[in-house]
Amino acid sequence: MKKRNFKVGFNGTSLAGDAFGATPPQLLFIHGAGSSDRKRFEQLRTLLANKGIGSTSFDFIGHGETGGTLAGSSLESRVAQASAVIDMQEVSQPLSLVASSMGGYVAIKLTAQYPVKDLILVAPAVYDTKSYRLPFGAEFTKAIQNPFSWRNTDAWEILRRYQGNLLIYGAEKDQVIPQEIIEKLYESARNARSREVIMIKDATHSLAKWIGERPDSLREIAEKISELSKPDAE
Repeated sequence: MKKRNFKVGFNGTSLAGDAFGATPPQLLFIHGAGSSDRKRFEQLRTLLANKGIGSTSFDFIGHGETGGTLAGSSLESRVAQASAVIDMQEVSQPLSLVASSMGGYVAIKLTAQYPVKDLILVAPAVYDTKSYRLPFGAEFTKAIQNPFSWRNTDAWEILRRYQGNLLIYGAEKDQVIPQEIIEKLYESARNARSREVIMIKDATHSLAKWIGERPDSLREIAEKISELSKPDAE
């Protein structure tokens, strides 16, 4: 399978990414926080590539091959980093986004800036609007640890305006993302072309990793995404 590595300049650094499968890439994968990087989705991307669906992914600053430190970065910066990759035409438009955990909120924010055909969220997180510009570190952590702070997110209002396809994967045993977030995201997207929630039995919050370790689940999700990505699904 042909794989093309690329670098995208961003505020004096270079975001490391790759594209493989059919060109132009149809899907943009957005990883989460913690120890995650773009390799988290590599098995799923490979299955999709075998179905003729190309994809792009990259490492946020402080992760993977991009490296650097999280200090000075923020949710706002992550949206800008993803935008830099999109603006370099490293993925086709209208966009089809697959995003996990913190990346889910980034993807939701991107729907307010770009035409998005498909929004596929994997154990997505949302955040209080007050934390959007806070640099990652102690202040950010304190803000998001406030009980139910996420209820003050702008994600609900953004999704009310979304008109593409929405597919949400939730983890049955997620101890990080409350079920209320999954339900509220679904309810908010009342103007979506289609919307669906699929709960993965016995799965925990690191859902992208959990799926990658279970070939049957991986194949099912690849099939679901490939069906959504067909031209007649637009």
